[in-house]
Order: sequence, then structure tokens, then C-alpha cells
Amino acid sequence: MTAPVVVGADGSTPSLPALLWAAQAAMARDLPLVILHAAPHDGVQVLREAQALMHERFPGLPCTTVSANESPAEALIDASATASLVVVGNRGHGGFHDLLLGSTSLHTAIHAHCPVAVVRPSVPGEGRDRIVVGVDATPHSHAALDLAFTEARRMGKAITAVHAYISAITAYPTGLMPQIPDLEADRARAKELLDGELLPWLTRYPDIDVEAEVAQGSASSVLVQRSLGANLVVVGSRGRGGFTGLLIGSASHALIHHAGCPVLIAHHQHSDSNE
Repeated sequence: MTAPVVVGADGSTPSLPALLWAAQAAMARDLPLVILHAAPHDGVQVLREAQALMHERFPGLPCTTVSANESPAEALIDASATASLVVVGNRGHGGFHDLLLGSTSLHTAIHAHCPVAVVRPSVPGEGRDRIVVGVDATPHSHAALDLAFTEARRMGKAITAVHAYISAITAYPTGLMPQIPDLEADRARAKELLDGELLPWLTRYPDIDVEAEVAQGSASSVLVQRSLGANLVVVGSRGRGGFTGLLIGSASHALIHHAGCPVLIAHHQHSDSNE
């Protein structure tokens, strides 16, 4: 059975871009589309209108609808077990109200079994229509790199791979006076980490234009800035170092609320004792 693209729909105006983005993603992948509505109230009309729009805009796309009686997060997570991609909008009401503003969004992003796309409006900036990917040295970052390079090949886009780091302030043995951080050494270590993480992917995808960038600062501020003008920003569902808490704390809210392009969340498929 072909794993479909699943998109959450609630009938709100902001959910329309997610529907259209999901349909385009399904067409590009040659996959069917499933439109999911989860709410206490009847969603028959919402699903009927969404399916009619898909038939009008994408007449060749196989499209079905599903109504769930469980919570939006539970419905999306359940659907993700047999999906290739789950797509949601960054605002909504009804069944998907607050989906990407609070615990429901975090629960879905952390526990989905497949990649999750958060569709945000594109904002002009320096991303230059590239795919931006956040990199550290975790299996979740490897999943993000895998997804980013797969998308880059599919879309014919270049990649900007970014590693965010924060210089640590060391201390003299006496502990009485802070020592000025060695900024050049910190940057060199960050660059070495990024180059090492990218090497297998550069070997596997020699045809893809890749720009490697290290940036001092928090992951949230760096990635939000780099997302402006980008086609897509790809991140893992967990991280460490500069990307600690990327999708479990304040940084996730910053990226979801302020990214200047859609956000694609990759999921490491193996068991993780921290999850």
C-alpha cells in the first residue's frame, strides 16, 4: 500500500495554504492525498469543500477524506504511522485550533512517525530560494540531512547547511575572573563539526550545490533568520548543542511562529531512550 501525504483541514482560511502545499507535495512525490478532519463537531462539510477544491485544482491527484473522533494530535500521529508526510498549517480553528501554538503541536511534532511539514507563508530574505537545514551531530540531525538532500534533488534546489553554536566562557583556575572566549577556536570547532557531518552527503549527492555555514547564536534566531527567502527549512525533532530543544521548547515556537518559509520536521526512525 502506498503511503500517502496526509493534511489536516479545519475549514479555516489559514488552512488553505496547507491544503495546496500538501497537494503539490503529493503530486511531486506521485502519492495520493488524504485530507484529515478531527473535531468534536461534524466535519462533513469541511471535508467535502476541501476535496472539491483538490479536484478542481489538481484533477489528476487521487484524493480521499477521513474524519476522526479523536483529538487532532492523536489523529495526526495515528495517521503518520502509515503516511509519507503529514502537513499542517500554522494557524487554525475548530479541530485544529492551536495545533501549532501549544501542546498539541509539540506533541505531534515530537511523536509523529514520519516527517511533518508546517506550512508558513514565504517571506523575502537572504535564503535565495534554497533549502536550509539545521545540522548538529545527532541521529535526528542525520535524519534532517537525509530529508533535506532528498528534497533538494526532487525540487532541483541548492542547500544551505547551518550549524549554530554558542561560545562558552571558560574560567581561570582561581575562578575569580572570566576568561575571554577563544572565538576563532570556537568557530573552527563548529566548522569542523559541520564539515564532518556533511561529508557523507556531499559524496552521495555530488550534483547538489551545498553551502556550509556556521553561525554564532541560538538555533532559533539563526534558523529563523536563514529561513527568510528560503524555499524550505528542515530540522530534526531533537538536537543538542546549538539545537538543544529545537522542537521541545522556546526555539520550536520561534521557528514555527516566525520562519519565513515552510518548516519540515524530520524524524529519526530508530528507538531513542530520551523520547
